[in-house]
Amino acid sequence: MELGKHLGKGIWGLADKGLPVLYGVAFVVLVIRVLPEEEFGNFVLVQEIFLIISGLAQGFALQPLLKFAAEEHSENSGIISAGFILNGVFTAACAVIIVILDRPLSMILNSPMLGPLLMYLPAMLFASLMRNFTLVLLQTRFLIKEIFWTDAVHFLGAPILVYGMSRLHMFDTALDLIVINIISLSASSLLGVWLSRSMLTLRLRTSASDVRKMWDYGKYSLGGIVSFLFSTKSDSFILSAFTGPIQVAVYNSVKVFIRAYDMATQVLQMFVFPAVSRLSSKGESGSLKVLIEKSSLFSTVGMLPVFVLFIALASPLVRIVYQGRYVEAIPMLQWFSLLSFVVPITAIGTSVLLGLGHARLGFVISVQSFLASVAIYLVCIPLLGALGATLGYILSSLVLAWLTTHHMNRFVPLTFREVLGRTHDITQFLKNRLTRS
Repeated sequence: MELGKHLGKGIWGLADKGLPVLYGVAFVVLVIRVLPEEEFGNFVLVQEIFLIISGLAQGFALQPLLKFAAEEHSENSGIISAGFILNGVFTAACAVIIVILDRPLSMILNSPMLGPLLMYLPAMLFASLMRNFTLVLLQTRFLIKEIFWTDAVHFLGAPILVYGMSRLHMFDTALDLIVINIISLSASSLLGVWLSRSMLTLRLRTSASDVRKMWDYGKYSLGGIVSFLFSTKSDSFILSAFTGPIQVAVYNSVKVFIRAYDMATQVLQMFVFPAVSRLSSKGESGSLKVLIEKSSLFSTVGMLPVFVLFIALASPLVRIVYQGRYVEAIPMLQWFSLLSFVVPITAIGTSVLLGLGHARLGFVISVQSFLASVAIYLVCIPLLGALGATLGYILSSLVLAWLTTHHMNRFVPLTFREVLGRTHDITQFLKNRLTRS
């Protein structure tokens, strides 16, 4: 399997997943430098709840949609309709729950200002509803360029709106940022609908068999996503419960930089998940093994510059970017550099298990990881505050990586030597590119 043949789509995929990084840079310059720490901390809490709900909907309805719609010779109209209905119903139910629980959440998270802000969360969820749905449809057909433009409307549009409102002296609260996100997410949804219009074969009614098929897969992928999201997002909530939103602001001022890891994860999942689904449905086990070996080595080597940047240049990076603010976050960024060797392993292992159809196993792994991460955070955060959240995040990621790799090897046995043996593929790939240029 020659990954070089897909270089064009890979570049578009990399550009697409680079958009959150650009968004993060703009976020640093236009938001974190400007907003008071408490306002920023409260926005982070709202954003994390929004991302958790979006992720849960992804696991329950959109991951099954991606799995079955990406398979060869699949009949898509019923699956697409079932995915649309399940996604909408699930999101609406979560929105209602948030509105009911706004005050208890505000009390638990030690932030009196949070409750009123949560009332705007349903608008954010519904603004992103069709965006998330159409992105999955585009991914099933590897329409990476269309995915890029759909994402660009949000990830570039939001910073432009922030800049414009700042120039008009209309940007100084968390609520202003929430409204901006609602606008950019809505515009992204509209473009996504337009670009995927030929695939939107929706019916208000769908067969029970399609719903059951989605449910049988989605209930386990949802469970896996629940555990994964809470193990990776609970850091901010536990930190807020013990220390308040200001420490959340300090912690997330440096956590913004690890969007680079999110980008790498999403690029890998964008290609590996549907590719594994397709290869496994065709019974091409040899090609599947080669895909995983090459992806593992290429992605790990690709993360080395990030490791060097975070560990060697953390101090000037934080001092220059924040102009003297948040200097206590410098050691946290250096610790986060270790994730460069963990993120590719986890992203590929998770995609392989889901692509092979082992959603139930993914659920079990995520539950185990979730329990471990909560225990780690409850030990580290009370002792060390924001630095404890950093160490807890790293330890939790290591646990998840080990569990994922251990179980993936049951179905596609890999060894460290076999992965390293793909080094000649990197050399050959570079030679081919240099020759063509």
